[in-house]
Amino acid sequence: MPFRNKKTPRIIATGFTTALLGDERTLREFIIGDYVREKLERKGENVVLYLINDNYDPLNYRQLRIGVNKDEKLLKKFERYCGRPISEIPDPFDCHKNYSQHFAQALLKRLHSLDIYPVILNSYDAYKKGYYADFIDITFKNYSRIKEMLSQNFNHYTMKKLFYVQCPKCRCIDATNIHKVADDIIQFECERCKSDSSQEIAEVRGKLGWKLDCAARWNLYDINIETFSKAHVAGLGSFDISRFISRHFYGGKIPTIIRYGDVKISRELSYKLLKILPPELIKKLFTAHITRDLDLNRESLEHFCCKFQVRPGLSYADYVMRELPKEALYNDDQQKVFEGPSALNIAACDKVIDSKTLVAFGNSFSMFYYNKDYGVRFPTVRDISSADLPTVETAISMIRYALSIRNGEDIDYKNNDSLIRSFINSLDIPPLTYQFLRRIFGQSKGPSIPTLLAILPKEYLGTIEMILTFSIGVTPTMDDLSAKSRQLMNNMPQEGNLNKEYLEHNVLHLSKLTNNLLEVIHETDKNISSDTSDSYTLHRMPEGS
Repeated sequence: MPFRNKKTPRIIATGFTTALLGDERTLREFIIGDYVREKLERKGENVVLYLINDNYDPLNYRQLRIGVNKDEKLLKKFERYCGRPISEIPDPFDCHKNYSQHFAQALLKRLHSLDIYPVILNSYDAYKKGYYADFIDITFKNYSRIKEMLSQNFNHYTMKKLFYVQCPKCRCIDATNIHKVADDIIQFECERCKSDSSQEIAEVRGKLGWKLDCAARWNLYDINIETFSKAHVAGLGSFDISRFISRHFYGGKIPTIIRYGDVKISRELSYKLLKILPPELIKKLFTAHITRDLDLNRESLEHFCCKFQVRPGLSYADYVMRELPKEALYNDDQQKVFEGPSALNIAACDKVIDSKTLVAFGNSFSMFYYNKDYGVRFPTVRDISSADLPTVETAISMIRYALSIRNGEDIDYKNNDSLIRSFINSLDIPPLTYQFLRRIFGQSKGPSIPTLLAILPKEYLGTIEMILTFSIGVTPTMDDLSAKSRQLMNNMPQEGNLNKEYLEHNVLHLSKLTNNLLEVIHETDKNISSDTSDSYTLHRMPEGS
């Protein structure tokens, strides 16, 4: 075996026609290509992943329908472009140079979200710049011979079109038929515009048939590895024909083939995988058994998520059920990459994923499967006014105590939880107070009240304390408030009116979470006069207090 210089990159090729974006089924080819790239790089190889964009292909009506999201107005406007190369069609959404570029950028954005960064090569540009000229010349000089040899070697197989001529009149490329190739002249017809034409080979525009194009680009780009679906590797599939053409006509380059199974996805899951699964899970889903077909539905996906470990002994599904309700309440400082004995932990789970990522995707997963999401929420006016004065006062005391023991770095929530729990257990607190706090925190289920008081962001708890204090008609002194609330109140006047304008001005200095407080304040003024229910009594701060 000849020596290989590892500085010479190994080329892995994937391909796509950017006539639409499609759902997650189209991702498997790229994920597997990137998976192979990563494996080779770990062995010290220099590897490049190509995405060959077949943007000289014609647009058909089915692709257009999906591409414009079945918008009838756009369908009517753009159906006249069907049959033309997708790189010569305007962008339906007027945000990119052409139709192909719009979907190419959408595909790259999707791949980048999965940490996949291929080098994109546009076949339209390659043909236009003459990179395929030698292969086209070889094809027409051997036009009859190629057809004869394919028929002899592949059980009378007939390739209908070795080359797709682009009609010089209507610009379409999907409905031209070559009748004769002789003396460097091509005679062809176009079924779309009902025209007959003759052109010299050197002047003709168009592209090789897909199987010939595949063989040509192996030699043009020196491709070492290419991903192929099972259908393309089956008998008389693309690979066998392309291999034959490359070997006998185009230079003999034949890459190693990575075959992958087909993907079926239920309508319910279509276009949702990228929202409910972190990139690490999607990659594992498509690469765990590369050659197997995947039939993805609600049950099979949940089963996979029950096995994929995001932390030692904790699957993704378990994380969503057990840890997400707590971690979704952490602020940015509290969320951090899971840490522990690194070698042991990484070996014990499929992939270590940071908390912020898990919370974001976990919430979407939870909403899809269980119709629940978790996070910090501010109370409505009805929540605030739903309890009597003693209940509100008790709730304020509980929040103040929690803030008093959490003053500092606040990194040991379990110790805080224990102290808060002991404090609450020492008091005779009625169940109504716990129910009230759950409404105020917007946490009807999930962690217990002591745990919520131990993990909710301190800025948030300080703001809730202020809201409740104001709601019962008390203008707190600085001694009354917890340290966190005093910090929030520093810039407020200590005498005179504590009106809405002062409160709004100072709330703007809080963290972004407390911006929701403004909505509560505005809602209070809006609803106080309109609600006449006897059970709906809002405690307002007296005027002039």
